[in-house]
Amino acid sequence: MQFRGCIKAALVVLGVLLVLGGVGLKWGLFPVVVEQMIVDQIRLSPDNEEIWDTWVEPSKELPVYMHFNFFNVTNPQEIKSGEKPRVEEVGPFAFREVRKKEGISQIGDTITYGSYISYHFDEAASCPTCKAETQITVVNPALLGIISMVETLSAEFGTDLSETVLKPLNQLISDPDGPLADYYDDLFTTKTPSELLYDGYEPGCIKAILYILDQLPVPIEIPDLIADGKFAFFKGKNGTADMGWYKINTGLYNTNLYQHIEEFNGEDRLPEGWWDRLPKTPSANRSGVEGYCHDLAGTDGTQYPPFVKKENDLWMFSSDLCRSIYLSYYEDVDMDGVETYQFRVKPEVLSFANPDNACFCPNVAECAKEDPNEDKWDLSACTHCRDGMISLLGCQGAPVIISLPHFLDASETDRTAIEGISPDASLHTTYLNIEPYTGLALDAHKRIQVNVPLQQNQYITVLNNVREAVFPVVWVDEFATVQGDSMDKVKDNLVKPFLAVDIGVGFMIGVGIILLLAVSVFSVFFSDGTTRRRKNQKV
Repeated sequence: MQFRGCIKAALVVLGVLLVLGGVGLKWGLFPVVVEQMIVDQIRLSPDNEEIWDTWVEPSKELPVYMHFNFFNVTNPQEIKSGEKPRVEEVGPFAFREVRKKEGISQIGDTITYGSYISYHFDEAASCPTCKAETQITVVNPALLGIISMVETLSAEFGTDLSETVLKPLNQLISDPDGPLADYYDDLFTTKTPSELLYDGYEPGCIKAILYILDQLPVPIEIPDLIADGKFAFFKGKNGTADMGWYKINTGLYNTNLYQHIEEFNGEDRLPEGWWDRLPKTPSANRSGVEGYCHDLAGTDGTQYPPFVKKENDLWMFSSDLCRSIYLSYYEDVDMDGVETYQFRVKPEVLSFANPDNACFCPNVAECAKEDPNEDKWDLSACTHCRDGMISLLGCQGAPVIISLPHFLDASETDRTAIEGISPDASLHTTYLNIEPYTGLALDAHKRIQVNVPLQQNQYITVLNNVREAVFPVVWVDEFATVQGDSMDKVKDNLVKPFLAVDIGVGFMIGVGIILLLAVSVFSVFFSDGTTRRRKNQKV
């Protein structure tokens, strides 16, 4: 009996120790070990070669693509007569990105570097009919940009230059066969993707405006955008290091700042001329508070600090958008056995119903009114500020309007102004699939659409009768997806260790529970047998 009691006590102690040990390992010791392991694993330093080399040249191991989908205009002559524009999407034209960081300098917990990017057409990854020589007809962005430039110059000089500049411009660009044929241009242009995007072409309207400005009695500084007589949407941004200079935090002393951008082009705030300063409420404005539009926040979107939480928005600075944007948790996504959190750009990010966005409306201080009943701005008079869109006139010097593809999250009016627009959130939203422990984006799609404002103009014949609209030119999907060998590395570093611990902990807790149950069963059994024997002895 004494021996049996000792065995039972030993089994109880062992079972309890196994259960408590499993619980302590899983929810006590293991999280601490994992946290330190991950912090060491993602440490951004030259002596951490694998992470450092990937950071310096991310596209070497992980293919990064830009997919360009153009809005080919199918009724150009009818549009000039006042009919509704009709477009058809052509694409994707795939360009492979080469990304490098150059001029790297590390001091303490910060790194400064220049961003180098080049693009190379990849016909194999493009649509079957998408060739390098494919001709695309789009609205003429150079002509519309020149008109906007003249309006800006008029405001600077305090006099209307339309009569002086636009009238002779119209004469020069309206003669396709005569002595002024070199200056001829139209509301629409037909070019190859590379000409429109990077290589550039020489529009007649730019030749004409350069000639006109040169003849004016008052010297006018020629904008860099057109000074060489060529136009391309991304002119000067292919194969150069002129993509901005950055200073980021390595997270050495604070992992919450890991790869956060601290400076862009030597400044810790965005340039004053890019955005307005109006804060979210009139009372804040009276108190001297400024809006957040000049704030530099977040990372470049490829990597975030470790241990991402669903309830915390992720901020990303995009030089293409000239601003920081935030993404909010949307859903869990399983990527080949790796659990990720998907964060998306929600409609409120580009909505002027969001009071934080007031300062993204150009010249908003001139049209915003105080609401007499609430502490908020009434932007109803700011008709140029549209939900789902953002004007880059301040930072690009050109009338470029950015939206989500196919005017996703824009107003019904803007979507229906163009025939051929069909927004689909599954195809057109910007999202990141983030592995929460490391903060690494395993699947990233940054999707934007480039548009220009189409407006009537009494001095330019081809614009006399057009319907006013925000006219789409091209939408872009910049993406990278971790897969293959790269995904196997993620699994080796994350999934397998967690699985091994789960199996070990499950085994410990399971054996411990079985031992405790066995002791309980045997106790009941032997106790019952002993009772019966005592009763028999009494009888």
